[in-house]
Amino acid sequence: MKHETINYTVVGSFVLAVLVSFIILIIMLTGRSGDTDSYQVYYNNVAGIKYGTLVSYEGYQLGQVESVTPEQQDGRTRYKVVFTIQKGWQIPSDSVAQINASGLLGAIAINIREGKSETPLQIGNTLKGIQGADLFSAVGGAAGDIKLLISDIRGFISTLNEETKIFGDVRKFVDTLNNETELFNDVHKILGRLDNSAAGLESLLNKGNQDNISTIINNISSATQRLDKTLNEIDSVVNTSNTLVTDNRAELQRAIRHLSASLEVISTHTNTIAHNLDGTSRNLNEFSRQIRENPGLLLGSTPPQDKTTKPAK
Repeated sequence: MKHETINYTVVGSFVLAVLVSFIILIIMLTGRSGDTDSYQVYYNNVAGIKYGTLVSYEGYQLGQVESVTPEQQDGRTRYKVVFTIQKGWQIPSDSVAQINASGLLGAIAINIREGKSETPLQIGNTLKGIQGADLFSAVGGAAGDIKLLISDIRGFISTLNEETKIFGDVRKFVDTLNNETELFNDVHKILGRLDNSAAGLESLLNKGNQDNISTIINNISSATQRLDKTLNEIDSVVNTSNTLVTDNRAELQRAIRHLSASLEVISTHTNTIAHNLDGTSRNLNEFSRQIRENPGLLLGSTPPQDKTTKPAK
């Protein structure tokens, strides 16, 4: 029975020693290893700050956050952070408490940056707080700025390409101008000829020629007036003729009927006349043939015998 009591005492002592060691280890890890002094600081944003958040002094672990209390003033919300550090630690009055992280993935902590004042801060007073930089927000903002920069660079490159195309077109135009030297020479020659023609035209239009041209224009104007008068007279004659035709329409129709009858008679006797002309033509041909063969027939020919005269005995 006594042996069992000794075993229980040894086990209980061991457990108690482990528990005390664990409590001491927790106190050392949280920075609370004895009496502490309390201070406070105000922040506009306490993301990541809570009870137990580490408080360091220039990187040296010194205490922890005890409480975070929101306070509203003038329509704005501020957060009062109360923290404790080792008792008797002297903090200059111009020191500041900044929220930062020990690394990219490190825990958020409050780091007290030592000031230059020789006057220590009174226990329970307020330190000046500095909002810590949000690394991810900064990286996001930098990424946005880089994106805008890349967009601007792309726009600049696009504009530069357009300007390069314009310079290329200008260069092509200049090359074309250089290749068209003969064309410009021909243009200059044509302009010279035009100048000579203008000079000749100017010499042609001297005072005497201008007077002659004026006289010709006046004569043309007079002739035009006379031509207009003649055309008017012709119109009058045509009107008179139309009046005569209208007034003597019956006589003209009768004359046309007589002429038509005469033409019909001539047409009826045309065949007879043509037959007689054909016989006469043949007789003339025969007569001219005999004369050509014997021209003496004109002098020694026997006159034809008169059938009504009796022959001599």
